[in-house]
Order: sequence, then C-alpha cells, then structure tokens
Amino acid sequence: MKTSPRFVLLFLALALPALSGAAEVRWMWSGAQTPDSLRIKVKFGSAEAGPLTYAPAGEPGAVPAQVAPVSVVPAGKGWIADYHLHGLQSATSYHYTVGGVAGRVSTLPPPGPASFTLALSSCGDTGSAHGVFRAIAAHAPLFFLHMGDLHYEDIAVNDVAVFHAAIDRALTSPTQATLFRSTAVPYMWDDHDFGPNNSDSSSPSREASRRAYREAVPHHPLVIGEDGPVYHAFTVGRVRFIMSDMRSERSPLDVPEGPERSMLGAEQKAWFKAEVLAARDTHALIVWFNSVPWIGTDSGSENEDRWTGFVTERAELSAFLEEHDIRNLCVLSGDSHMLAIDDGSNNRYGPSGRLLFPVFQAAALDRKGSVKGGPYSHGTFPGPGQFGLMRVVDDGGPEVRVEWSGRNHKGAELVRHSFTVTVPSPDPS
Repeated sequence: MKTSPRFVLLFLALALPALSGAAEVRWMWSGAQTPDSLRIKVKFGSAEAGPLTYAPAGEPGAVPAQVAPVSVVPAGKGWIADYHLHGLQSATSYHYTVGGVAGRVSTLPPPGPASFTLALSSCGDTGSAHGVFRAIAAHAPLFFLHMGDLHYEDIAVNDVAVFHAAIDRALTSPTQATLFRSTAVPYMWDDHDFGPNNSDSSSPSREASRRAYREAVPHHPLVIGEDGPVYHAFTVGRVRFIMSDMRSERSPLDVPEGPERSMLGAEQKAWFKAEVLAARDTHALIVWFNSVPWIGTDSGSENEDRWTGFVTERAELSAFLEEHDIRNLCVLSGDSHMLAIDDGSNNRYGPSGRLLFPVFQAAALDRKGSVKGGPYSHGTFPGPGQFGLMRVVDDGGPEVRVEWSGRNHKGAELVRHSFTVTVPSPDPS
C-alpha cells in the first residue's frame, strides 16, 4: 500500500515532541469547550513546556497545527502549561499531542438545536484506579461532569503546593488519566477536595484551594475572574449549564439557620437568580450543578452539610422559581455515594407546594455507599463504581427530551428516568 505524503507529514508532526526531547508530561486534561475553541492544561516536570500539536480526528490528510502555551506557572513539583485552541470546527473531535503524549477531545455543536450525551459522577478516592473510569470512557460522552471530591485529602493548610500534589495523584492514576485524555472535564469541587470535611468559607485552606483550581483546571471563564470563587456557566446547544461553587462562599457552620445562613453567598445567589431568569427565555433547558443533596426532610440541625441545613435559603430559591414560573430546570448532584432520581414529586419547597424540578444524584466513583436526603421517587442505589449518563435529545422541535440513566461499572443500569421540557417561544415584541 502506498503511503500518502500528507499522512507521513501528520505522523512526523505528532511524533516531533517526543523526538525533540520535550519535558516530561505528568498529566493533561481538557475543558472550556465551545463550538470553536478548547482549553488544555498539561503538567510538566520542568518549565520547558513544548508546543501542542493538534488536528481533526479522522482526517488523515489534515495538516497539524501547533500552539504554544498561553502561560506556564510553577505548580508544586512541576509546572502547568495552559494551551488555548481557537478557530476550530464545531462538533469535531480533535487529536492532540504534547511531549509525546496524545489526547482526544471534541468541540461543542454550533449554537441551536443539538443532541448530545454527557457523563456525570463524583467521589473518587485519591488516585483511584477503579474500573469505573474505563466504563465512563467507553460511552464516549461529549464531556464528563466531575461533581466534586476529585481527591479525599481534606487539606486544612493554606499551601497551594499541597493542593497541587493532591491533584497530581488524581490525574496521574492510569485509569483516570485515560478518561481525562479522551474527553473534556467540567469540574467543580465539593468538600474533601476544597478543604476539610464539611468545609465552608471559613476553611483555613480557602485561598490556596481557589488558586490551585485556577492554575490546574481547564475551566470556562469564571464570573469573578481570576481571583475569588470559581462559579461559572456555559452553553451546549440550547442547554445552559450553571456551575455553582457551594463551598468557598458558604456560611460558616456557626451561623444559625435563618436569612443570614447561605450555601451560595449573597453575590453568587444574585448571579444564580439572574442566570436562571435569563435562561428561562433563551434556552430550552437549564441544568444546575448543585454539589450537595437538595431534597430532604428538615432536620432542625444548623450544622447540616446539605440543603436540609439551609432550609431558609432553599425556600427562598424555591419561591423565586415559582414566582418567575421557571419550569425548564433540572438539578445534578453528587456528594452522597449513591444513584438516585426524583421526578420532582418530593421537591415541593415553594409557597404553592407545586412540583419544582427533577433531581439526579450520581455517585460514587469508588467510595463506600451512603444515602443522604430523600425520599426519592425512583429509590436510592448506594455503592461504589457508579456514574450517570444524561442524554439531551433536541431535534429543533418545540420540546426537548432528557434521558437519565444511572449505571455501574459492570454495565448494569440501576435507575432511569426521562422527561420533556417546552422550548420557550420567541418574544413577539
């Protein structure tokens, strides 16, 4: 068989970083997907970060492009390079290579109706090599929504190098590395990877944690910029994803239950309300990542680590959703080591008591099973080796269908639910 000269060029370009003696690559992962751009962060053993080479997958005649890192910053024992790829084709899978290590990631579909599948889960022990990561990768999701507890170091010292070491142990796990090199990872922390167990804004490691997130995570643009909490939002097709930071702005545990006690903090809560209100009329579906269980019987304890300990704020947000007739919202959560789905039957915290929104709990990657909150209309399935799949079916019609599937690493489906939302009509004015 005759070899194409353009194929030889592609092979040589992809092999070049390895042949040129580039610095050791310790890990890499991608994120901040848009229809025409991507962000990739790479951990090197030294500051000598080489160029990243990329080309559309499945196009052997494509001439690879190269991009230098936007920045290279010291990060514990090594350096993190931040690569920004622009001018890409929408809905296209790209191969990329840096330092002889290869990865693959896809851009988002163009604005407008689009069907896609994402995976979601949380709670993996530090450096876990569980087979669940291979099971997730086998489904080839558009992205894997990591909902917190990337590690379980419970760091209580304000030392960014300690956080980088913990992130290193997670991202260098062979099974995790394989997943993270094959799909983008929108990621938001929970307590064990933000600070100590049940941590909040009083965490002694708060500032170091925030800095490590900004340096190591290939995140979408942050609302507050590069200094402060890490909440943000992004759009896929006609779906708006809201990523809330429910740790670094949370009221300390000694604030009594009442109007002053907040999971989100005043500034983030105002932003959240504005996001939801805008998306009600501009997007078919709003997906709120809410890291801790929303549904639960009021416990009366002011030290609860989930929404049952913030019942005043939960009622406030529920009343806001009712007042503004927001019906195209759903919630994804981790924290509790279980799969669980509620169709909204048990989510009636607003003044009218009407059904508010469905909830999907997806965990644990490898931690021992636990149950929090409830009841849930579809039951609870505690255990390790679990994850969720969310399929959005949007053919451009007046309704969008959402399909949830809770699965384990052995291929079994444990729970499922589907629902539809009505696409908002254009404003006639």
